[in-house]
Amino acid sequence: MKLTVKGKITAKTILLYVTYTALSVVSGGVFEGNVAFGLFVGAVYSANPIIAAVVYLASAVIYGWTSLMHAAVKCAFILLFVGIHYFAKRKINKLTLLVYLVIANVFYVVYSFIDYFNLFDRFLYAGLGIAFAYVCIYVFRAVFVRGLNYRPALDETICIGLLTAVAGYCISRITFGQLQLVYFIAPFAILFCVVCFGDKTALMGAVLIGIGNVFATGSYECCVYCVISALASVTLCKVNRYVGALSVLVVDVLMSYFLNLHGAFNMAVFAPTFASALVFVVIPTKVYHHVRDYCSGSAERYLSKSVVQKVGDTVSRRLYRLSDIFMSMKQAFFTMSQGAVTPEDAEKGIVKQCSENVCRDCQSRVKCWRQDIAQTEESLLQLGECAVKRGKCTILDVPQALSVKCDRVSAVISEVNAQAQNYRAYRERAETADNGKTLLGEQMGGVSNLLMQLATDVKNRTGYDHAREKELVESLVFHNVLCSGAVIAQQKEIVTVVLTVAKSDIDNETIEKVVSGVVKQNMVVERIETTESATWVNVFLNVRPRYNVTFGVSSVAKHGNEISGDTHTVTRTDNGKCIVALCDGMGSGDKAEQMSATSISLVESFYRAGFDNDTILSCVNKLLVGSGNEVFCAVDVVVLDLYNGLADFIKLGACAGLVKNDGKVEIVSGSSLPLGVLEEMKPSITKKALMGGDVVVLYSDGVADCFKDPVALARVFADVSLNVPQSIADVILTRALKLCNNKPNDDMTVVVAKIA
Repeated sequence: MKLTVKGKITAKTILLYVTYTALSVVSGGVFEGNVAFGLFVGAVYSANPIIAAVVYLASAVIYGWTSLMHAAVKCAFILLFVGIHYFAKRKINKLTLLVYLVIANVFYVVYSFIDYFNLFDRFLYAGLGIAFAYVCIYVFRAVFVRGLNYRPALDETICIGLLTAVAGYCISRITFGQLQLVYFIAPFAILFCVVCFGDKTALMGAVLIGIGNVFATGSYECCVYCVISALASVTLCKVNRYVGALSVLVVDVLMSYFLNLHGAFNMAVFAPTFASALVFVVIPTKVYHHVRDYCSGSAERYLSKSVVQKVGDTVSRRLYRLSDIFMSMKQAFFTMSQGAVTPEDAEKGIVKQCSENVCRDCQSRVKCWRQDIAQTEESLLQLGECAVKRGKCTILDVPQALSVKCDRVSAVISEVNAQAQNYRAYRERAETADNGKTLLGEQMGGVSNLLMQLATDVKNRTGYDHAREKELVESLVFHNVLCSGAVIAQQKEIVTVVLTVAKSDIDNETIEKVVSGVVKQNMVVERIETTESATWVNVFLNVRPRYNVTFGVSSVAKHGNEISGDTHTVTRTDNGKCIVALCDGMGSGDKAEQMSATSISLVESFYRAGFDNDTILSCVNKLLVGSGNEVFCAVDVVVLDLYNGLADFIKLGACAGLVKNDGKVEIVSGSSLPLGVLEEMKPSITKKALMGGDVVVLYSDGVADCFKDPVALARVFADVSLNVPQSIADVILTRALKLCNNKPNDDMTVVVAKIA
């Protein structure tokens, strides 16, 4: 439990202060002020302690100097303890609160000791006040802090009943001549409960007020009147509330006439009941409807959930349309990427350019391009083919038929080389443009697939379990976690729970335990988000994954270098997957480290966004190929589904991985080129089912080069009896360093992941 020192003034807080003030005034003289003390403690936990103290002391003034003195001492002690815990930012648990309440009552018990009978009375009154303090804490927190959107828990219901009976006791002791306050409060309370809370609440409230009156007066007439009035109002309020109001007055008149309810039969004794019914009638109907809707809140809450379903359908349709747009964009980019002019076409173009630029004013043009045109074209095509393939041609490449009859061989060679150079530059530009279009097209396709998945997820109907939501709120309150609302949503097999709890009452272990018990699944707190109110936060829980991953990394740079070109990442995605990746930038030093870090960052970002394996690796590969740096990266990725243990081992030029299960080591190899080597590549993917206790080892080629083959490294791994991933990584790297005389010829990294 935590105290509230500051808070926004709302309708609930105003109602709290009004109720607390009224009860304090009528109870200040009951049990020598100990009932009012209990109310004060309850208000301290739900309102501003200073305001609660002022109201408590002001109500004590009415009952004399002694009452004020006792109230002041108790108030001072409670405020002192409140201040200590506030500045220390520590909660006051129930046991500590009990100690503080006992200390606060010491002065009251021992002051003006008369005899042991009087001392016993004070012990009794103090004990009742302390017990009543706990009752008020539960009631005020349930009614005025959390609100009545949900049915109170069992302990809260009992406390509300006790408070109602005590209130009935207090108001039954207040009379003004022949007028009794209870006959003004009870009829209005009964009618109010019938209209706003239902028949059962009205009947129970009437019984409890009547029981309080029995303890206060020792007579049963008022209790009988309350019960009969409740039965009459429950029956006749179904006609309309005006007939119900008239019924409580008729019951009062009839019981006074036949049973001498008030001890007299005159207009004065009916005044409290008449005034009570009149106040009930004068209050507008919309006020009662507002209170009823606020307290039940079910229709609005369920309506909002149906609206969520409709909004989900609308969003799903829009996502499908967006997916189609991105797919069309992908096709458009692929269509625009039609490829450069082929070498054959380029060679024909070179022949044409030679004919126009070199042979245009030659005296032998007619002979070469009319009589011997086939031979001339064939010779120039051969020369053009050499230039296109090698980048240029020389005198040695000139065919004999051309060299014998042509006087401008040098000019021909120069023109062919110039045209071949132009073609090469054009081809590079065209390939760069096509690569960019292809990369954009693949990314558009990946986005289209993602939008399609999102549309499907949004379209799937979400079920809500209203009965369990109420049960969950009650269970949390029972475990002292103040909860104002809960949503249990299930989409296919995925269960999500969202709770709105008091920020001061967050206890992840308790919340997880209670929620797991209610939904019958092992739930875990995923995140906590703030709300518009500083008092409440939203707690999101999902099904706890079946597996967890712990990892260790051991790394050393190449001998003579300070920076390693190997990078790694171990990260969890929102869809319950764990990505373990090792990237080895070919070479060493800053450049290798930069390319390796860039590659691993891209891979991680794509996976977190939800792209599939082929799209991710293809896009990253094209980015590296298009960079022009000629730096390649070996990528080793393990994608583990934490819910079912299925794993994808994805290798692009990476070393064989190792998996240990029950002491047996299995080698997982791959046969693909590193990223950035070829524009078109296909990764090597091996699927395996892992389970708890399995250990996965990834390592760079600097480690592999120290061993004869993967089998030798597997033997070392099999001999390691340690269970901590970091210790395993350290042992493997130490053995590798020993084999290379502690002078590594390349960057060395070992990543060990254990499935728990």
